[in-house]
Amino acid sequence: MNIKDLLKEDSIILNTKATNKEETIKEMVEKHYQCNHIQNQDIYYQAILEREKLSSTGIGHFIAIPHAQSETVNYPSLVAMVSQKGIDYDSLDQQPVHLFFMIAVPKEAGSKHLEILAQLCQILMDEKIVDQLIHCTSEKEFLSILCQDLEKKDDPKEELNEFDIVAVTACPTGIAHTYIAEKALIEKAKELNISIKVETNGASGIQNALTDKDIQKAHSVIVAADKKVEMDRFHNKPLIKVPVTDAIYHTEELLKKAMSSNIEVYQSSEQKKETNEKGIRRIYQHLMSGISQIIPILMISGVFISLISYLQNMDIESEYLTLIYYIATLAINIAIPIMSAFISDSIAGKPAFIVSLISSILLINMQGNIIEGIIIGYVAGYFVLGLSRLLQYLPKDFQSLSPNLFIPIIGSFVMGVIIYLTSPYFGTYVSLITQELNPFMLIFIGALLGIMMSIDLGGPINKTAYTIGIIGIFIGRYDLMSAVMIAGMLPPLIIWLTMLVTHIFNNDEKKKKWSCLFNGLCFVSEAAIPYMQKNKYTIHYPCIIASAIAGASTMYFGCGQAFPHGGIWTVMFINQPLYFIFSLILSMIVGLCLIMVSRYLLLHFFGKIDIK
Repeated sequence: MNIKDLLKEDSIILNTKATNKEETIKEMVEKHYQCNHIQNQDIYYQAILEREKLSSTGIGHFIAIPHAQSETVNYPSLVAMVSQKGIDYDSLDQQPVHLFFMIAVPKEAGSKHLEILAQLCQILMDEKIVDQLIHCTSEKEFLSILCQDLEKKDDPKEELNEFDIVAVTACPTGIAHTYIAEKALIEKAKELNISIKVETNGASGIQNALTDKDIQKAHSVIVAADKKVEMDRFHNKPLIKVPVTDAIYHTEELLKKAMSSNIEVYQSSEQKKETNEKGIRRIYQHLMSGISQIIPILMISGVFISLISYLQNMDIESEYLTLIYYIATLAINIAIPIMSAFISDSIAGKPAFIVSLISSILLINMQGNIIEGIIIGYVAGYFVLGLSRLLQYLPKDFQSLSPNLFIPIIGSFVMGVIIYLTSPYFGTYVSLITQELNPFMLIFIGALLGIMMSIDLGGPINKTAYTIGIIGIFIGRYDLMSAVMIAGMLPPLIIWLTMLVTHIFNNDEKKKKWSCLFNGLCFVSEAAIPYMQKNKYTIHYPCIIASAIAGASTMYFGCGQAFPHGGIWTVMFINQPLYFIFSLILSMIVGLCLIMVSRYLLLHFFGKIDIK
């Protein structure tokens, strides 16, 4: 489904007279009705309002994308609207909205609205396009600007699937790294006159999927991924596999290497699977495949647990408190089996998923915790991998029974025995981790986590620190997660503050200052990557030091949280919230000062900023 098939000139409203959110929604719903996209205005209007109650669809940077699924929608469709003056739409960045897209999808259309949202977001990442759309003078011009990137993708070379390089980008915890890596590869490839097609494997699923012809005709393949992707299709192709951050930080080197002849050929047989990867890298990817699945579950558990303490001081019936506590407890209890099962699935596929799921449920019933759950995920995964290879020696008629009969039964029994024999030792070490630490150790651990979070945003060290924070949630060391979150929030916030009070960045870079602010407040560190790349001495290192101070400060003050995300929007659920905010502001100011001092010192001693 393509945006240019959904949006027509008669469904574009230029220079609306709407002055508030309610009028905006009504005018766009009416346009949907006039274009015969919907059957009943009132029903669809209520559907849009219900969606807005969940959270504002004003996504920031002058853009809002209201959307809803309803039985009154005839077919997937789109209405666009421009407000030159800007409208207060309760946008997430609290700025007026100038550009609106309302997506209408039938009730039975499943996730079609997510596909449309993903396409729109990719196009609207370009600030020049957004500015052109806001100031266009005709519906035809608006449609031409919006679809210009889509038209470029329809050139004859792409139709023939003739690419120098094909690539896959994928990250485990969201879409940011996936699409930043895609954009970096495409833009750098244009500079180097290399034709490329990039498949994205993000939160909204696989998009721009590579075909067999794409792969066969390409010179080589780049897989920039931190989670499991389908690799068998690249059998016997020259292939480079790297972390997704390599496609962002080392784009030119990666593309030049992919165009060279010195690339190892990928072999997809079971015996040679992933032989190009180092053991530590494989272990990291399997762990991330499990961790990424439980983040929403931990948000439910952590926020609900924190909410109970507030509600207990209010006149709330005990039945509701019991229900909230039951939901929170259920969420935390299912998180370990789900994480363990996905670790095993990453290692050996669906049969391992089942064995690990059964085994880790048994583990929870025998008072096991998160660390044992991770171990069970790896042990079950590699046991099933070995067992499946062993069963390949069975007669072919019996091999078809292996995934659904032999492997689940044998695997579950063996893992059950292992868990039973080791259960007396479960949790014996937890007291060592959860014991009260002296102030020096709190500061040291918090600083170390802060450094790890900022040293390679989104990379293995960053994700390791994040995993430590999540383990802390399960074992009751909630201060670890607060140190991790504040350290991850800081880099984009420091860059925003620097843009606000100095002239270090140029005008084009400053256009994204509000994006840095919003992403930082949301605990999305990726917005800082382009700026931290610019100079490690004047930007990257100061951000690392400031993150270390923030992590140390929150640990020292006893800030703690039982959930793994949320940023400033969940600060009310953090223990010692005022100290958390104080640590955040203090570290931002320290980071700004370090940037300014480092620039002065480099200019004074070396006469330039961009030293290597």
